[in-house]
Amino acid sequence: MDRKWLGQAVLGALIVLGVLSLLIVLSGQPLSVGYVKILQGALGWPPSETLTPLDAWDSVLHDMTLVLLTGLSVAVALQAGLFNIGAAGQLLMGAMVASWVGVQQGIPAPVHLPLTLGAGALAGALWGLIPALLKVWRGAHEVISTIMFNYIALYLTHWLVIEYLKDPAGDAPQTAPVLETAQLAPLGAFLSTTWGFVLAVAMALGFWLVLYRTVWGYELRATGANRDAAEAGGAPTRRRMMESMLLAGAFAGLAGAIEVCGASGRFFEGFPTDYGFDGIAVALLGANNPMLILLSAWVMSALRSGTYNLHSETGAPKEIAVIVQAVLILYVAAVYLRKQRVEGS
Repeated sequence: MDRKWLGQAVLGALIVLGVLSLLIVLSGQPLSVGYVKILQGALGWPPSETLTPLDAWDSVLHDMTLVLLTGLSVAVALQAGLFNIGAAGQLLMGAMVASWVGVQQGIPAPVHLPLTLGAGALAGALWGLIPALLKVWRGAHEVISTIMFNYIALYLTHWLVIEYLKDPAGDAPQTAPVLETAQLAPLGAFLSTTWGFVLAVAMALGFWLVLYRTVWGYELRATGANRDAAEAGGAPTRRRMMESMLLAGAFAGLAGAIEVCGASGRFFEGFPTDYGFDGIAVALLGANNPMLILLSAWVMSALRSGTYNLHSETGAPKEIAVIVQAVLILYVAAVYLRKQRVEGS
């Protein structure tokens, strides 16, 4: 193991623990109580009267499924030198389309679930393709265009779920629940986490193999590292940039489809988009490496569940997790900038 990397990881962990300890104290809680509540929410240990280990792991694995996919969404674009801020909008479009396909009658049971998930991934991919085309053809900055498309997706889905896709059986702005043939099964009898988690992990493993074991992956990484050099070497950089944004949108759209076919069971106004933004932190902490993103997705999800349990049990601010995430991102950014400065000197 690289000693320099290990030292940076240890320093980062110490900074996070220091900031977390300070926030716990400022919230008026003893450190011992604060960390116990966080561990109970993240790991289900020490034993708690209000939260079982299965409940804790269910929460962590549910969140991990979504932030893993949105983290991959951000990472694949970054590998090509693009910054995809649009995972939230791509997730919304994937969820909306998946909810529409999931309620359609007459689709054979064996293909209904794959078709629903695939439709969600395709919707996210197409939503990511438009900013990519604007970037390649017109030079529009992808950060600006993907942020704009987040808002377009937000208000478009809001309009659709109220005006055209609302469940006729109720007054709430939500679609009808997806049919049983389009639902993801739980991982086990005692878990509510669905097989979407396994699918997300499989996506991470598959992306790692493609990224580091294929010519396409090499050309993608070369495009992100130095576009001019990659073009001189014969890599089709414009095509790789568009393909990376297609894949980025597909990952995020799949996350939305998994949520619709699993925990949520339908699309509704106010569908959670924060997982799309959390994916940015997950990708940066994982250095855009799918295997490290697996780890960072678990860390972020455990931190979210732990601090939420701290909030629900003691009344401490639930924003503690957001602050700690911000500190982590700043630390990773500082390490990256320092590395770039050393390599450039």
